Amino acid sequence: MTPYCSVIVPVYNEADNIASFYAELVKHITANFELIWINDGSNDGSLQQIKKIASGDPRVRCVSFSRNFGQQAALMAGLHYARGERIVLMDGDLQHPPELLPAFFNKLDEGYDLVSGKKMGTADIRQTKKHFTKLFYSILNMISDTRIEPDVSDFRVFNRKIADALIKFEERELFLRGVFNWIGFKTTTIDFVAPARKAGETKYSFGKMIQLGLKGTLSFSFKPLRLSLLIGTIVSLASFCYIIYAIVVYFKGHTIPGWASLIIGVMFLGGIQLIMIGLIGEYIASFFNEIKKRPLFLIDETINC
Repeated sequence: MTPYCSVIVPVYNEADNIASFYAELVKHITANFELIWINDGSNDGSLQQIKKIASGDPRVRCVSFSRNFGQQAALMAGLHYARGERIVLMDGDLQHPPELLPAFFNKLDEGYDLVSGKKMGTADIRQTKKHFTKLFYSILNMISDTRIEPDVSDFRVFNRKIADALIKFEERELFLRGVFNWIGFKTTTIDFVAPARKAGETKYSFGKMIQLGLKGTLSFSFKPLRLSLLIGTIVSLASFCYIIYAIVVYFKGHTIPGWASLIIGVMFLGGIQLIMIGLIGEYIASFFNEIKKRPLFLIDETINC
């Protein structure tokens, strides 16, 4: 029997939240559903908690990775195992409130293909992180060819048509937030305020946010390469103008010997070159990961699958 919906929940060291999340979910979904936990290499007893719940509820399924492959890979694994006509993507830390799911389903009934949760705030977020997130999306949209809607989280509900389209993607450098915008279809958002985490800490550190942003930029835009060409052109024109100026000054006999301008020029041009080489290297590394065709994830065991 095809489930009414498949709820896909990536898990990485969330042992203290699993039982609470399950209790909230079954309280707010009355239709036939399946809950698919994706254990992304947890080492804190998360898998044991899932097994305990799955032993008493056949609707609870689990795909356990051989190691940590990341949230994007976990979401794609869930899509491959989901059987429902409606797919729910949400975090297991209760910052994506299960009580909002009926409102999401109502939007699908109105004819939308994809409904995304848009965070209007987070109860325990620091102001520094809030400002950094805003800056992050501003820069990302400035250099990306595909607009990423600010504050739209990974809390999403969509129909089978969207799920089948996503499964066709075979990229290793996945950035699903961009993919959801790129594929089109009829979409809408629902505003919500994310509650504070009940237990544990966020898994998205500053470094991971930078890594995610870089992945999104490389996946959806060639603008950085065009920007490097533009900067190179401007620097070259400025250097050419300076050469003409130096020649004129030389013949007028007004040359002033000095090493400061030379050092500054060399360091400036050297820095620009290193930045551009590093940028091209990131694209080459991304291309290298794609052509190796390594699997997006490896499964250690499954439960109720």
